[in-house]
Amino acid sequence: MSPSMPPLLLGLLSLVVFLAGAALGALVVVWRTPRALRRQRARLNHQWEQRLAQAAIAQAETSERHLEDVTERERKRIAADLHDDLGAKLLTIVHTSEDERIAGLAREALEAMRLSVRGLTGKPMQLADALGDWRAEGVARLMQAHIEPDWAPLLDECPQTLPARSYVQATRVLREAISNVIKHSGAERCQVRCAIAPTHLELLIQDDGQGFDAASSAPHRGHGLASMLSRAQQIAGDCEIHSQPGKGTQVRLSVPL
Repeated sequence: MSPSMPPLLLGLLSLVVFLAGAALGALVVVWRTPRALRRQRARLNHQWEQRLAQAAIAQAETSERHLEDVTERERKRIAADLHDDLGAKLLTIVHTSEDERIAGLAREALEAMRLSVRGLTGKPMQLADALGDWRAEGVARLMQAHIEPDWAPLLDECPQTLPARSYVQATRVLREAISNVIKHSGAERCQVRCAIAPTHLELLIQDDGQGFDAASSAPHRGHGLASMLSRAQQIAGDCEIHSQPGKGTQVRLSVPL
């Protein structure tokens, strides 16, 4: 049996083992601490970025609502000014002018102004009322131009509404189509038909006039046709124009509901 280890040596050996263990533990802590700090820092950065993004979104929504409110108030103010000031002056010219041409131009300007005011106010239009207004105006204009109107009223109930912008742009397309019939077609008869589908309103304007070659139409006519197409596109609608010399012209307008 080997002699027992002296107590002093045994104590020194125990101290060495203890210090080695302590040093190893410290190394482990030192090695792991930067990783934990990096993870915590990354987590805090992510939370901070999320809060900044949420704050930016909230600020943008608040600014957008404020801008919409200001824009709406300004539209209503302009609409009121047009109606009260310009409208009153145009109406005075209509009723007091001795020149029928000037009175007629003032009447047209008054109708255009009223249409613009309706668009500015943003109030939706009952589809039944829109169809009635379009028919009354179109028939009156065609008869005044000695063109036979064939504009059958829509007998079915139509509870749908048209947004103000859709009503305004559709009205302008219809007016341009009727103006083309009166000014350029040489037609004796103009037929208008309306149909309501689940997703859209369709209007068909057909005349028996001289027609034209769309590829080589006159500049003034071409500008009017381009305006009709553009106005339909602005309300996500569609406008198709078909014409051939000697075969009249057909305008098909589709307005989303």
